[in-house]
Amino acid sequence: MSGRARRGLPFGVRVFPPARLTRGDAGIGRGIASVDKNNFSPRVGLAWDPRGDRKMAIRAAFGVFYGSMSGNEANAPADGQPFTTRQSFNNVKSISDPYGNEPGGLSPFPYGYTPSKPRFFAPSSIKGISLDLRWPYTYQMNFSVQRQITRDVSLTAAYVGTIGHKLPVDMDMNYPYTTPTANTQNVNARRPYLPNTLADIRITHSVLNTVYHGLQFTGEKRLSRNFSAKGYYTFGKSLDTVNLQRSTRQDPQNYNNLRADRGRTDNDRRHNLVLSGIWKLDYFRNKPVVVRALAGGWSLSAIATLRSGGPLTLTSGSDRNYDGLTNDRADLVGDPYLSPNRPRNEVVEQWFNRAAFVPNKTFADGTAGRNIIDGPGIRNIDMGIFREFRVTERMQLQFRAEGTNAFNLVSLSNPGTNVTSTASYGRVTTARAMRQVQLGLRLVF
Repeated sequence: MSGRARRGLPFGVRVFPPARLTRGDAGIGRGIASVDKNNFSPRVGLAWDPRGDRKMAIRAAFGVFYGSMSGNEANAPADGQPFTTRQSFNNVKSISDPYGNEPGGLSPFPYGYTPSKPRFFAPSSIKGISLDLRWPYTYQMNFSVQRQITRDVSLTAAYVGTIGHKLPVDMDMNYPYTTPTANTQNVNARRPYLPNTLADIRITHSVLNTVYHGLQFTGEKRLSRNFSAKGYYTFGKSLDTVNLQRSTRQDPQNYNNLRADRGRTDNDRRHNLVLSGIWKLDYFRNKPVVVRALAGGWSLSAIATLRSGGPLTLTSGSDRNYDGLTNDRADLVGDPYLSPNRPRNEVVEQWFNRAAFVPNKTFADGTAGRNIIDGPGIRNIDMGIFREFRVTERMQLQFRAEGTNAFNLVSLSNPGTNVTSTASYGRVTTARAMRQVQLGLRLVF
């Protein structure tokens, strides 16, 4: 089917918009994007015992790894007109007649696709894949030193890094420009391509980069004398451009200035400490039968987690730059930091300095960066106690008592980040889960 518009027909019936190309048009092949044929992915690694005593190991590795696109991204062209329609209506006439200001005053729904009669409703939101799309790839590297301290204790220090290139993102190639008369109602009239005919044009480009660097320390005591333990500590930082860690698209504040969205990833945690242990209380083998029956055979386990808070982005909660999206960030006008070691009532009332942010100016993007504040961290200890009772030679009954957040430590939830929400802005109104205990029996035969 040719993508050339057929002049003289009413828009919305049996016609492709003039700017829309499809399979069969010049330069558009069956597969849209060309196939990568030069994805060379070398890997190299080494392991070295510098003293030859089998108590120390130095390891290093580097590799290039190619990724792929998700099914949702690959299916992007079929997720827009004329195959389906997902539109934003910036010029709603009224609640009773929401489509009154659309061409012909017609609703696009119900919407169905017929190959012989493709339909487009202005302003049309269309999707596609860039002709020069390339597969994303990452450089992955690590370096570690491991040392055996005693027969059952070892320590490891390691650097781990990942650098990603050419990650795909849906770019709005028809992003509206700002004028002195811009408002939320004339967004589609300010599109550079076919204003009021085409809305957003989402083209998947492979242009984003990510980076992660981390120091990892590990200690392990293997089971001996009825006790084993492990400890992990990570000091790291990860960055990306635009939020790539959600299952749905996360728009940048301004598609013409992606650099302003470069910041910490949503799952970035500067400090992360996890300690775990298992203690088998098997010290009563030579004691009287009654003592062995009551006190012997028990096992105690625990996992302690201490983690920095996740990063937060301060928003204005409205479309003050008039691009049709309500994800504007706030303006940073002061120092947002407040000590978390204040009295609890002060902390929950104002986690950060609320006066440091104000709504962004009209016609302008917010000046605050993405993910520039840390939310509350996590303190948690999970514990369990177990015992097996032999019923017969082939049958055992296991008793289990498990407690999450066993000491009922309070870990605050994130504060509100919308500067125009007077009820929640900067305040902590909830906490993470309290202590929960469960009991169980397990029959093994």
